[in-house]
Amino acid sequence: MVINSLDQIHNFADAKTLMAAELKKLVTAEGCYKEPSVARIEIFVKDIDLLSWLSQQQVKTKIYGSHQTGVYAIAGVGEALCVSGDTIESHAKIFQRLRLYLNSENKRMQFYGGFCFDEQNLGREWASFGAYKFVVPQFEVATKDGMMIFSCNVIQHGQATKTIDVVLAELERLRWDEQPLKVVDVSLDTRRDDPTQDAWRRNIQTVLSEIRQKNCEKVVLARKTNFVFKKPLNPWLIAQQLKNVTPNSYHFCFQFNGERLFLGASPERLFIRAGNAVESEALAGTRARGKTDSDDNRLKGELKSSGKEQHEHKVVVNMINEGLKPLCQKVMVHPQEIISVPNGHHLKTRFQGLLNDGVQDEEIFQALHPTPAVGGSPTEEALGLIEELEGFSRGWYTGAIGYVGLEQTEFVVAIRSAMVQDRQMTVYAGAGIVEGSTAKDEWQEIEHKIGNFLRVLNVK
Repeated sequence: MVINSLDQIHNFADAKTLMAAELKKLVTAEGCYKEPSVARIEIFVKDIDLLSWLSQQQVKTKIYGSHQTGVYAIAGVGEALCVSGDTIESHAKIFQRLRLYLNSENKRMQFYGGFCFDEQNLGREWASFGAYKFVVPQFEVATKDGMMIFSCNVIQHGQATKTIDVVLAELERLRWDEQPLKVVDVSLDTRRDDPTQDAWRRNIQTVLSEIRQKNCEKVVLARKTNFVFKKPLNPWLIAQQLKNVTPNSYHFCFQFNGERLFLGASPERLFIRAGNAVESEALAGTRARGKTDSDDNRLKGELKSSGKEQHEHKVVVNMINEGLKPLCQKVMVHPQEIISVPNGHHLKTRFQGLLNDGVQDEEIFQALHPTPAVGGSPTEEALGLIEELEGFSRGWYTGAIGYVGLEQTEFVVAIRSAMVQDRQMTVYAGAGIVEGSTAKDEWQEIEHKIGNFLRVLNVK
């Protein structure tokens, strides 16, 4: 059931008091709930800075996401329910389990989380994330269509059901003092690239040799760059500063163990399913931004006319189109466009389709992930070269993150991202290698892609 208290707008302290009163009306008994019981309490609250609010909460699990358009953002803390695993035996079974808790009485309740890029290569640093993890937050503050709502989710199912007393104790520990995040200067201590530039050149030559032998058409190779600073970093401040310099992006933060936080600003949607309508996009082919307007226009022209960039983009377009066709009554492919973000220009092609009856989210997901924009083509051959050459675990980088709901599901490709822990920030970025690529140009492309992280931390 849903308990709505949306008749007036409350400050956060009063909303907590009202939330506690509503929670006490819910009777939970200890024991095993064989069938899921879901309740959600929603209260209108005055404006809250979501990232500042998250920074003040002393809990292990914190989640943040904001839509590319800016019309929706969510901050979640704690876990009302977690569905996770270290291996992915079946996407269908995972999505079926998520749907078990979704119903029309709680339309705004959603799971937030994601899938890794390669479950066979998960490093220890990704242990708290797993091959997949989806969470219904215990508490949420979300803004949508000009409204800000403070919510509590209570899910009773199985032996792990929380009592209301436990939920009330977690509610009491929530804080909000309306203080903005304080900007603190940081100083860089060390930087380490993996692979090194010499190893990168060798990897590119290996991939180009495979392409010339017709063993593959495109391979996306990634690099991770580890920055160590002299003092601990505030990841929520980094997220806020990153958001300021990366408009028109999907911003996200996931923290599951109170230590490591994965954050990013992705320009690339994997897909959105609203009812029986689906949309996706191909985003591949890149040029840096120019220093002047005329230089910027010149680089956009180069991107549009480049045979190499157009080929790289076409590989992704063809794969998405072929993936959606069997699932849809009709697929509309929009004309190619160039989108410009602060650190680059990208070729983009949008897709819209009307799903066949009975098509589920997992079928869309499996048809599209991983796209050649993050893996390559053919997929199996490209993934084999990535595993052989990269030498590190991508974890959730280039995986898929987002939300799963009853009426709507959306996933974003987890690129332009970083892992932050204490004094360290590890930034991930990649480049698509096709015929005509050069090691120097692709290395420089990655430098442009990580530029926003360097900019917000004033790293030269």
